[in-house]
Amino acid sequence: MYDFIKVPKKEANIAREALIQNNLYNKGIKAKNDSKYVYFPVQKSKFKVKELKKYPLVKKKGEKYTTTRSFRDILINDYHIKDYIGSYDTVGDIAIIKVTDEMLKKEKEIARSLLKSNPIIKTVVKKTSKHHGKYRVEDVKYLAGKRTFKTQVKESNCIFNIRLGKMFFSPRLSFERERCAEFVKDKKTVAVFFSGVGPFSIIIGKRNPKAKVYSIELNKEAHKCAIENIKQNNVNNVEAICDDVAKYAQKLKNKCDYIIMPLPKTSDLFLESAYTCIKKGKNPGQITIYKFVPKNKPYSKLLSELRRFAKTKNKKIIVVFKRVVRNYSPDIVQVAVDFKFVKKT
Repeated sequence: MYDFIKVPKKEANIAREALIQNNLYNKGIKAKNDSKYVYFPVQKSKFKVKELKKYPLVKKKGEKYTTTRSFRDILINDYHIKDYIGSYDTVGDIAIIKVTDEMLKKEKEIARSLLKSNPIIKTVVKKTSKHHGKYRVEDVKYLAGKRTFKTQVKESNCIFNIRLGKMFFSPRLSFERERCAEFVKDKKTVAVFFSGVGPFSIIIGKRNPKAKVYSIELNKEAHKCAIENIKQNNVNNVEAICDDVAKYAQKLKNKCDYIIMPLPKTSDLFLESAYTCIKKGKNPGQITIYKFVPKNKPYSKLLSELRRFAKTKNKKIIVVFKRVVRNYSPDIVQVAVDFKFVKKT
């Protein structure tokens, strides 16, 4: 029997991040889930992390991974690294690590050790830049394993082709993609802004075959992958469009029942485009916007901005739903806000 914390699915991503950041996640044991909760294995039965103390601790049978050594253990015990980041992201079968100055001289040896410790991983790369440029890509450098930046991600019964370094993809938004897909109903018109390789669009389209989904992405490389992904997932109701959202919005004027804006750095700069596309009137459409915000006041600035914009249109906003999606840094979190523009009363 192992110790797990019991977390509502809507809070799973942020709880997992908090566990990893505080070195509390037991990576040798697989997480579990049921219809309402995710159960994360923990290394300690007692801890003082504020955002985790609210979750109940339960005992469950646990299934071990084939590896029992964490990346943190490798860094400390094998290489005596003190300045380290003990977690990494995986996109498909590629692991993406952050290399500190102390790790730099041993980065290839460390990468090979990570490969040996986890048979699921086939390639290890390191981040060489933060997300940058108009396409929000993240530069990576090959370290070990199969020499490739191409991989496939399986999610929600779909398969997505991705090439690291050429396009943006976040595996940490899997719950949000599920949540948005459940909101959409057949015969609805949906626009996904900054749609990348198409994960939001394709999952929505596959779940709702009578819906019409416009998947809009400016990055030509990501657009090519989106077309491949639409074909290989046999989705016929998603249209991949390579264009600037601000320019294409006029073609969708007042057509959309639902708009998703998954670009947390600058989504708010495209509120005019969203307003152009969304349906108004008695049954206004809904918009989901993602944004990086201060952790101590996650909603105040964004909601003030939405209200100011609505006022310029002689409208007000109704917030349908909001949640903290994940930690981005010690002081910054990513939030999702679902809202509607409605007539002032």
